[in-house]
Amino acid sequence: MLANAFRDERCYFRPAVILLGAGLFVLGNSAAAGADRSEKAGARTMLVQPEELQRNLNQPGLRILDTRAEPDYLKAHIPGAVRVNVEDWQQLGAKEGGLHDAKAWGKKACQLGIQLDSQVVVYGSKLPDTARIWWTLKYLGLPSVAILNGGWETWLKEQRPTDTSSPKIEPVRFEPKFQADRLEEIGSLKKCLGSDKVSVVDTRSKEEFTGEEVRGARGGHIPGARHLEWKELVTKEGRFKSPEQLRALFRQRGIQPEQTAVTY
Repeated sequence: MLANAFRDERCYFRPAVILLGAGLFVLGNSAAAGADRSEKAGARTMLVQPEELQRNLNQPGLRILDTRAEPDYLKAHIPGAVRVNVEDWQQLGAKEGGLHDAKAWGKKACQLGIQLDSQVVVYGSKLPDTARIWWTLKYLGLPSVAILNGGWETWLKEQRPTDTSSPKIEPVRFEPKFQADRLEEIGSLKKCLGSDKVSVVDTRSKEEFTGEEVRGARGGHIPGARHLEWKELVTKEGRFKSPEQLRALFRQRGIQPEQTAVTY
């Protein structure tokens, strides 16, 4: 059953996120450490493979979320998938107090027909968008959320079924159960800078990290932050690298298993 793919992926990397846009590195930590536990205990990680999703498309309680632009979604999507407006979610997350607005997040989730006991699979063409929605749903308290490994491109390449009709969604009641351990506030992070118990990781491009490219009010990075661009976590085909490759990459960048990884 697909439910087996949704077992709790919390692991000895204790991932936290400063802001919503940092979701990608959380995936890398979970993929590596979760897979390590899988080797020992037979559990799976939070990634769902295309063949597994196809086998379970008609499973009750499954909700598939498409993070692509509306024209792309209308042209073709995975059967039963509902489009989620990533930009809308991003704006709410970046708004002052937005990540603590239970009423607003409850409304967005209920419009997609999501409940706390739903099994959700998120996919798209841009991994940062997919990861943003994955992280947000985990933060809102959904225990069963996974990412389609390889995304839309892999699904198409493997000639799996697609659809053009949009499913009718009945709004449901959703009350967020915010998971505080998935969010690191700026104030508390400032107190931890320099601690050997915390590893701050900048997931942006090298140019943004060094300050050569400035997209915000100032260039550079948080003092003491390590650099690991999110693109380094996946293969050129868009699938996550193997657990062994991810563990080696983390060690190479000085990110230790016993530390809390705070990403941005």
